[in-house]
Amino acid sequence: MSPMPEPTESMPRRSLREHLQELAYRIKLALLWMAVGTVIAFVFREWIMEWLMVPLAPALGADPKLHFSSPIEPFFTYMRLALQAGLFIAFPGLLWQLWSFIGPGLHRKERRFVLAITFWGVLFFLSGVAFAYYLVFPYGFDWLLNFARGETVTSPYFVQLQKNLTLAYGPEARLALSGGLVLEPTIMMDGYLKLIMSLLFAFGVMFELPLVIYFLAVSRVASISGLMHFFRYFVVIAFIVAAVLTPPDVITQIMLGVPLVLMYLISVGVAALVLRGKKS
Repeated sequence: MSPMPEPTESMPRRSLREHLQELAYRIKLALLWMAVGTVIAFVFREWIMEWLMVPLAPALGADPKLHFSSPIEPFFTYMRLALQAGLFIAFPGLLWQLWSFIGPGLHRKERRFVLAITFWGVLFFLSGVAFAYYLVFPYGFDWLLNFARGETVTSPYFVQLQKNLTLAYGPEARLALSGGLVLEPTIMMDGYLKLIMSLLFAFGVMFELPLVIYFLAVSRVASISGLMHFFRYFVVIAFIVAAVLTPPDVITQIMLGVPLVLMYLISVGVAALVLRGKKS
């Protein structure tokens, strides 16, 4: 990796052609980072998949398994996993290439601002991923599977069906259905990978809220009083988002909705302190 030249105010301006050549060079290096990350992720694909299974495994019982519906499904599922995990592995290199391209053209204050935003953005994203992985998913998956296993159909239609089967096929049919409709999970590896990766990404993005609030306040796009006035609406929005992204029970909705509300208030408070410090 070539060292990035220290940007200074007196650096000569580059021509458009030189900028395009530099951009092409950085894109090639970024693709190389992606290729290396994908290969590493594919080599450790089973370990990564087992790690993703950890929140689901307790809900599946003593012998947790994932299933597939066709011989080619595991290969393509692992390829998708390698690409997604490879992007995560290569992220530091991709970030370095982006910084190497835009960094020399920024002033010192702009560089400090971009570095701070990048640091806190990565930290908040990883916090959202960890929050979902360690707190929301284990409880959420357990609740969903227990809800399915405990579902028993006692509608008049089902009762009549039991009677008809008893008349047609004897008491054995009634015994087979006496416990109601039994649901057993058959978790497909492709579907589970899509679900957990999309949810991890969604939680990571939602935890970027403090940065968004801080930027709106500091850049004077929104005032502190306006953000506080919007708080009542944000509470409703936060719990609607929590209801969409989590299982339909109150506890998991609170586990996501309350942190979002607290992050909103903390972000507004920090932004207010920063603005007050600038004024003084």
